[in-house]
Amino acid sequence: METTVDEPPWLRTASWLGCPIVGAGVGYGAWAIAAWVTSLPAFPFQGVFRALTSLPQPWSTLAGIAAGVVLGLAFAVLWASDRLIVTVSAHRVTLVRGDKTRRIEADLEAVYRDGKELVMVTSDGRELVREKTDLGTPELAKAFTEHGLPWLDEPPAEK
Repeated sequence: METTVDEPPWLRTASWLGCPIVGAGVGYGAWAIAAWVTSLPAFPFQGVFRALTSLPQPWSTLAGIAAGVVLGLAFAVLWASDRLIVTVSAHRVTLVRGDKTRRIEADLEAVYRDGKELVMVTSDGRELVREKTDLGTPELAKAFTEHGLPWLDEPPAEK
């Protein structure tokens, strides 16, 4: 039996839907700001803003929105590739980030959160893992403790 700790499904779905929607809004806003700047009698780098609004309407606005959607999707891809998924069993911890998988089968002395990082220390005192994560501490603690692995509620004091 194993336990997997991952972002909640609603957050994964929201990132794939929300990022392009927010990107579309930013793209529309960028076009609107560019249109306003080109209407001013003088403004630094006005040529750049004219280039953003050079297409006839509605194509100019649609191009801004489309660019925002593409940037939003790119951000969602980056977000997904940066997610850490932790799978815990009694004899193995598997960490997946993007297309990289790391399996830990060492004898662990301590597992804990140090700020935004998940840390695993072996029984001989070596720090084996230090991975940035946004996963919840209660979920991680439960996954490790229910498989008999040594979860600490806070980092150990320096020796």
